[in-house]
Amino acid sequence: METFSLDADDVHARLDAGARASVAVRDRVHRRIEDGAPLDVDDLAVLWHAPLDATAMQALAEALRARRPDPLETFSPLYITNNCDAECLMCGMRRDNDALHRETVDLAAVDAQLRILQRRGMQGVALLTGEYRAGGREWAIAHVNQALHRATELGFRHVLINIGALDSDEYDALLDGLPRRADGALAAKLTMCTFQETYSRTVYRKFMGGTPDNPRADFDRRLANFDRARGAGLRVANPGVLVGLNPDLGFELMALALHARHLLAHGMEVYLSVPRLRQIAGRSNQRGADDDAFVRLVSVLSLGLPDAKIVLTTREPADIQRRLVPLVGVLSAGSAAVAPYTETGAHFPLESSQFEVIDQRPFEAILGEHLPIENFDPLV
Repeated sequence: METFSLDADDVHARLDAGARASVAVRDRVHRRIEDGAPLDVDDLAVLWHAPLDATAMQALAEALRARRPDPLETFSPLYITNNCDAECLMCGMRRDNDALHRETVDLAAVDAQLRILQRRGMQGVALLTGEYRAGGREWAIAHVNQALHRATELGFRHVLINIGALDSDEYDALLDGLPRRADGALAAKLTMCTFQETYSRTVYRKFMGGTPDNPRADFDRRLANFDRARGAGLRVANPGVLVGLNPDLGFELMALALHARHLLAHGMEVYLSVPRLRQIAGRSNQRGADDDAFVRLVSVLSLGLPDAKIVLTTREPADIQRRLVPLVGVLSAGSAAVAPYTETGAHFPLESSQFEVIDQRPFEAILGEHLPIENFDPLV
């Protein structure tokens, strides 16, 4: 099984070439966009450095997307616990954050939350936990396995799994008992979410730490997680970067694009997450990239990876959602707290959430701006 690897020197060389691109090269890329021709990774580097402001780049991406409109998908995050063994400095759930109130819910509470979401029209859900040391992940894997069974039994059409990188034998336990197709792939649409957060080894070590028992410390193990997931029968991958963690957004753009193309080439459906760094419990000055840089990043990804579905979340305020929804494939709405949903809304306590959610309106109000309420189904 071919495993993705990243050559940072190659990424920088591609970016440098894009910065030096001649007017003729930039014009060629623009003609390919106008003709609807596919772009290669080097074209993304040219676009990133092109003399267009964020608004012009957004307009270019919006015009291209309008030629091949896709239904907007949605899902809500459902945190089962906010306990975590990882040491990520930018995350409210990190193990040494004494400002966070820790919570874990049982399967009965998970079932109740799933039923609330379903009654309110939500048919996609992401199941989230923290990340745990080797030898200490069994309980989380078993808990999520039960939640997966419950979600699929209830008829959720898309279930995303965000529990960290797993070893091959751990995938057997996570997916135990779930129906499979004749080729060994999972019958239900299950998406593995493993955000690299940053593709820079230097920045990764600075924020994720390097102690041996830290479940996030191994950059390469995390990078290869989707290839292990594919070997276990998962056919949908959701890589991502935490925008603002690494100031070099061009590097993150190119590395994420290379990773996505590897996964697409191996037959996986790909979602791309680009959440911005937000405030966490115990820290008040944590912010990601500015709006123009963020819009530019999403626009170039939209232009260069039309077969991937960019995920926009309610970490973003309503004005940015409205600006970028025409460029993305998914708008996710919900809370980053543990089991937060009620029959009419959700709780958003920062003291028990992974991060700050900016738009705290009920998801019906948010999604109702962009698709009919009866169409909250991700496969409509």
